[in-house]
Amino acid sequence: MSEDRFHLQKRLLNAGLLVAILLLGSTGVVAFLNARQWQTTQERVQHTYDILLTLERAKTHLNGTAKARRGYWLLAQDGESDSEAFLQDYQTSVQQTQQALAQLQQLTADNPTQQTRLQKINILWQQYQALHQSQVEPSPTENQSEAQPSSVIQTPDRSLSGAEHHRLQLQIFALLSQMAATEQQLLQQRTAATARLTRTSNHILVAAYGLSLVSLATIYALLRREAGKRQQAEANLRRSEHKFQSVFDELYEFAGLLTPEGILVEVNQAPLAFAQVTGEDVLGKPFWEFPLWQQSSELTEIAKTAVSQAAAGHFFHTEVTFNNPTGQPHTFDVSVKPVHSAQSKQVMWLIAEGRDITTQVQLRDALRQERNRSLQLINGSVDGIAAVDEQGTCTVWNPAMEALTGIPRDHAIGQCGMDLFRSLVPDSTLQHLHLGMADTVTAFDFSHSHPQTGQLRMIEARYSPLHNGSTTVTGGLIVLRDVTRQRELERLKREFISIISHEIRTPLSSIRGALGLVAEGILDDDPQTAKEMLSIANNNIERLVRLVNDILALNRLESGQVDLKYQWCPAVSLVQQAFSSVEALATTHQIRLEATVPDDLRVWADPDWLVQVLVNLVNNAIKFSPPQTAIALTAEAIISESIIQFSVADQGRGIPADKLQTIFGRFQQVDASDSRQKGGTGLGLAICRQIVQQHGGRIWVESELNKGSTFYFILPHPGQRQEEKTKQTTEKLL
Repeated sequence: MSEDRFHLQKRLLNAGLLVAILLLGSTGVVAFLNARQWQTTQERVQHTYDILLTLERAKTHLNGTAKARRGYWLLAQDGESDSEAFLQDYQTSVQQTQQALAQLQQLTADNPTQQTRLQKINILWQQYQALHQSQVEPSPTENQSEAQPSSVIQTPDRSLSGAEHHRLQLQIFALLSQMAATEQQLLQQRTAATARLTRTSNHILVAAYGLSLVSLATIYALLRREAGKRQQAEANLRRSEHKFQSVFDELYEFAGLLTPEGILVEVNQAPLAFAQVTGEDVLGKPFWEFPLWQQSSELTEIAKTAVSQAAAGHFFHTEVTFNNPTGQPHTFDVSVKPVHSAQSKQVMWLIAEGRDITTQVQLRDALRQERNRSLQLINGSVDGIAAVDEQGTCTVWNPAMEALTGIPRDHAIGQCGMDLFRSLVPDSTLQHLHLGMADTVTAFDFSHSHPQTGQLRMIEARYSPLHNGSTTVTGGLIVLRDVTRQRELERLKREFISIISHEIRTPLSSIRGALGLVAEGILDDDPQTAKEMLSIANNNIERLVRLVNDILALNRLESGQVDLKYQWCPAVSLVQQAFSSVEALATTHQIRLEATVPDDLRVWADPDWLVQVLVNLVNNAIKFSPPQTAIALTAEAIISESIIQFSVADQGRGIPADKLQTIFGRFQQVDASDSRQKGGTGLGLAICRQIVQQHGGRIWVESELNKGSTFYFILPHPGQRQEEKTKQTTEKLL
């Protein structure tokens, strides 16, 4: 029983399976047939959808063409450089529209009605494109006649051209809508036929249609999103351009944008205000025709050169001077630089800049003049001046420093200051002196032998740090002053005061002692001794008078206060006057005076001062000659040397060799007791030397101990010199 049930169940199962298979097969056949029919219907529906989608794309691309045309027209009217992006969008939309129309031509090839409408659309599209082409791109004749770039929109009438475009666009949209309506009717018919198919097919069609709608909605949303981004970008671009233009116009410096040909396309307000012109006066014209460059032919050539060099890819920079409308000159730092394309090395633009540096130039010139003045003061200073930088390197070495140290300037500049002064300053002093780094003022003295002359020089030195306006040491200045003569004068002054004190104190003591004895009445009972005391006082008074007179005379001679009155003087007369002045003294000392002077010898000199020389020399000879001797005075003309030589010879004790030079100094005598015994002041020979030197001559002495001395002095003889010149000229002529 169970087995029969099993077999029944098996048979039922097989029957059910067979039925299932039959049903499945029939369903499959039906499904296959339905699928074939659905596929055929779906292909027709898909074909209709393709046409509808192509129509939508055509509309979308046509809208994009219109939008790109309007954007390009608006930006090109304002001279904006981003109009090229809209032109590119326009060309892309045109190509896509043409592709959509060509695709419609293929898709509607089996529909005469649609083909007729498509032909009308093509005609209208050609008219639309031709009208737009006439506004965006100029004709070939216009390209030949216009010097500006070819991307400028021709705008005969904005309202008329816009209306025409809108009319053609509406007609094209109307025909496209008619085609879309026809295809919609076909779609409805085919959709109704498809509705008779299985629910699965319908669901598939609905799903496909829904997916298509979702796709279209997604595409539309993406398109809306992209359009919003583009609008936001355009708004940001306009704000950025406005901000840039505001900043550009407010620049203090001169700025301009040029084409590679030198045409000025943009300029800020600074140069316009300086030249007192407007942008309309200069924009679109060559850079060198800007009024500032027209002030002279040289400036015009500079502007042309700047443009040519920058257009060739080189940076141009120079300084020029422009006059403002009131005629005041202003110096500008001018540059022109190229701007290259990002894709190539081609020069796209030129940027011209100008900066008013009048104040800087004036400061620079003032600093240069001040520096030159400082250098002149430094170079003209009698003190040696040297400067070092913070590294201790010598940067200044004036001529006085070169003369003091014997170190040439070319050798000193650039050398280490410590090394230069190491040969001059003792190491004990130099080790505490850090040239260029020390921040304290240091003064010191030193002496050194000049390397060229060998003379010992006394130097006062002073080092001072240099600062840069703060506490930072940026170098040092060392000043050397030659105080050799000053120290010598100080020494002579001390000696002079010492000698004067002695020379005055001695006779004053004698006068005081003698007059004191007489005044106190000690010698009232001894008139003879009182008379001798008065004689001593009188002699000392005369000695003081002579001392004062000699000092005054010597001071007048040394200070140049003596105005020599030159004249031709007979030598014989001068000698006679001198002998007359000392004749009494010679008689007292039993000295004979002898003279050998030509009668025709004349001297060009001041007679009073020359007699003083002869008197002093003869007077000294008398004082130091033994009795019963002779003093010989001679005068002769030495024609070969154009001089007259005088000599005074005695037979006295002579002068030591080491005194032959110093004897002509102040208060210099062979024996210190001579002033008391002989009554001299020690200034006579010094006066003689000054008088002879004032006459352009020279004085000296030759002596031999215990045999006598001979004093010589020579004076120039201008008459003899003139006679020789005349004789030489005559000989040349002969």
